[in-house]
Amino acid sequence: MSKQDNLTNPDNDLFDSIQNDFQINKKKIYLNNGSITPLPISSIKSITDFCLRYSETGPDSTEFNAYLDDLKKEVKKRIADLIHCREDEIIFTQSTTEGINMIAKGLNWKIKDHLLVRNSHSEHFSNYLPWIKTAADFNLGIEIFPNQDITCTGSALNEEFEKIYNKQNYRLVSTSHVMYNNGSITPVEYLGKVIKKNHNDTLYSIDGAQSVGAINVDVNKINCDFMTFPSFKWLCGPLGLGILFVKKRIMDKLNPIFVGSGSAEVVTNPRKKEIGFRDAPKAPVDNLVFFKYPEKYHATFRNFPALAGLEASLRYILRIGINNIQSRNKYLSSIVRDEILKSKDFIIHEADEEKYRSSLISFSFKRKNNEKIKKLNTKLQEQGIILAEREIRERKILRASPHFYNSENDIQKASESIKILANNLD
Repeated sequence: MSKQDNLTNPDNDLFDSIQNDFQINKKKIYLNNGSITPLPISSIKSITDFCLRYSETGPDSTEFNAYLDDLKKEVKKRIADLIHCREDEIIFTQSTTEGINMIAKGLNWKIKDHLLVRNSHSEHFSNYLPWIKTAADFNLGIEIFPNQDITCTGSALNEEFEKIYNKQNYRLVSTSHVMYNNGSITPVEYLGKVIKKNHNDTLYSIDGAQSVGAINVDVNKINCDFMTFPSFKWLCGPLGLGILFVKKRIMDKLNPIFVGSGSAEVVTNPRKKEIGFRDAPKAPVDNLVFFKYPEKYHATFRNFPALAGLEASLRYILRIGINNIQSRNKYLSSIVRDEILKSKDFIIHEADEEKYRSSLISFSFKRKNNEKIKKLNTKLQEQGIILAEREIRERKILRASPHFYNSENDIQKASESIKILANNLD
């Protein structure tokens, strides 16, 4: 029996072991992994072990510092294996949002530089609002693809992108890899080819929050300059931790937005210039020199216990294999999709072409939708079935995002409950 067979067959020892590793399975049918994924027990233990070692050896001991350095290197190595990048292209952040803001605030913008971003109906606000603010702060041009009146995916999106992109030389293009609301996969490799072919100096930024850990991601094939993603979604890692990938060749274009003792040092200015107000004491001006990349971006990062948890989570999912996880998730989401399609009450929101569909399943009611979505979500939660309430434009939707640790039986049970409860709403 192949490893893939093991993952799709709920009766085998491997799957039973996986299911038992996630404590939430004992109490809930948790289908909200696109928001936050529960930790496997091994990651919880790794965080506890870190805190015990910290407390026993002391934070400034030689022994602990050596352990911490090894931990950072190990996490970077596993991230590099996961997204096919170099280990020195990885910056630790607190979240996807922080990483995006580090890009937006860290580049040297020129007046009249142009940005190209996804429209607000498709894009998560964490990868939309920072660019809107940046455009306002630095007097930049900003355009939207597709335009605000169009929602399109896959091949249609490619056509809309090319129409807009060829009109202007953009400084930066940004998009999510997988859309948070309708689950459509952006053809990021195709967009990357268009961007770099026509304007090789255009920077390309990807929000990988809904892709890394769920599907195979290769930053070299995408040809992106930046990618941001969190620990706590599909990677099954701890809260308060994210990753910012920055391509090595453009590292000097990104300035740190924070500075502290962990990111820079002082070199005394030999010219001994002084600063201060006219009647105030004068002080010599020192030169600030940043440490090597990527340490110079880590001025505020101290969430080391989470790094221990993420290292264990990465080891866990890499041992299973991303391709296996992607196939497993698609299999589980197909159960939800097929059951929902049996009901005449629902609309599924997804890409028209199968190859651009992720394992996120989003749906809404054909009639009286917004009122009924909220009621349905409340009743599902009362039964211990957890989905996410999101929106497409003003239309409320429910989003199911299964992950490899969910069982086929639980998915079937949740799908049946959705149909039964929907039929009994007032």
